[in-house]
Amino acid sequence: MSDKYSRRDVLATAARGAALAGLGGVAGLLVIKANKTYAWSIDAGACVNSKLGAVGVEYCELCATDCVLTLSAIRAVNEFSKCGRCYICPAYFKITSAVGPDGLPSEKVCPRDAIKREAIGWIDPDDPANNFYEYTIDEKLCNGCGRCVMECKEPAGLGSIRLEVRHNVCLDCNRCSIASACPEDAYDRGPLPAT
Repeated sequence: MSDKYSRRDVLATAARGAALAGLGGVAGLLVIKANKTYAWSIDAGACVNSKLGAVGVEYCELCATDCVLTLSAIRAVNEFSKCGRCYICPAYFKITSAVGPDGLPSEKVCPRDAIKREAIGWIDPDDPANNFYEYTIDEKLCNGCGRCVMECKEPAGLGSIRLEVRHNVCLDCNRCSIASACPEDAYDRGPLPAT
């Protein structure tokens, strides 16, 4: 070691460097945390409308009625990878309603007629039961009441429809009125994943 630097000088410089690095790391974490976007999301395992095994219970409409927006920020979403594209979808048709002249149930589940049904692929004109149907949700009509989600659950359905907070219409409330009213504590507020 040269006469210019003593052991004490080297240790002091190293300690200052470590302290600066630590402060820089803390500052970096604070910047990352400050720039994260926090949003509300629905835990499907807690929501009574989508919780598997919760059959024979009344559906909860608080997502549709308790939002601060006139039309709730909650929407039903159909995950097509799970959808069976059924001829008679229990989330579309009220399967306990009277059968109409076309052989299909006469009533629909959605009170706002937000679910659209369209034949896809090869269409059998002689027997519509041989066709596959795509069920899409018109987000301009959907108010997140959850009736379709409840009816899509097993055993009648495949569980392809779920409720989701649509962040592009959500006001990003710090205190969500739906979360406050939710009897199942199904709402979580956390960082949005990076897209």
